[in-house]
Amino acid sequence: MRQNRPSVKYKRSTAFSLAQGVVESTKKKMRYIFSMPFIEYECGPSLWWRQDPAQLAQLDTTGLPDVVPLQAADDDFCTAVQKWLPAEACGSHDGKPIILVDWDPYTLSPANLKHLQKQRALFTLKHNGESSLSIVASNPAPLGTQLCIDIYARDFPTWKKHVLKHLHDASIRFKSDHICAKMFVGLPELELDSVHDFCTDVLNMDKIKLSDTRMRADVFECEL
Repeated sequence: MRQNRPSVKYKRSTAFSLAQGVVESTKKKMRYIFSMPFIEYECGPSLWWRQDPAQLAQLDTTGLPDVVPLQAADDDFCTAVQKWLPAEACGSHDGKPIILVDWDPYTLSPANLKHLQKQRALFTLKHNGESSLSIVASNPAPLGTQLCIDIYARDFPTWKKHVLKHLHDASIRFKSDHICAKMFVGLPELELDSVHDFCTDVLNMDKIKLSDTRMRADVFECEL
């Protein structure tokens, strides 16, 4: 890293919180910054809303405007999204906010969002002067399609609006595939129960075997 980018002075890493051996080993080498909740749910093509994705619209009781592709990834947008991150996410050496994109830590900046737009789909919902962010990518998996969704939102209704949009689009695109949705949830801790209840009781998705409602990604940093 130093040979290719001599100006880089710090590096970051993530570890699965339930892998205690890995976490403890990482803590000896790197400084812990913060953690982000991570959930995994799956469903097959025979599920009711997979058969007719339009039915997901019936679940949208939020009254919020549509989730749309992100156009302007500027400083104002990053400042708006930063409000929904844990305070500790700004605890790196430079004090800049960090987001997780499918386990990779990125500084929340216009340059990084524009870079991510070349690899993934970025969306936003703007309402009453507030903005949220979701980052989506799909990858082939042994049983079908792995859907990676990272959402940074003000509250559960906004998170729900993003998720319904992305599950609808994925169901149309991958109509006959088994879908595994892996999501980082940038929401206040108290709203995580609502997220799990929505996935299981409303969407009727199955929690992936061996997954745990306490799953988190721990973010670390060290000087090179």
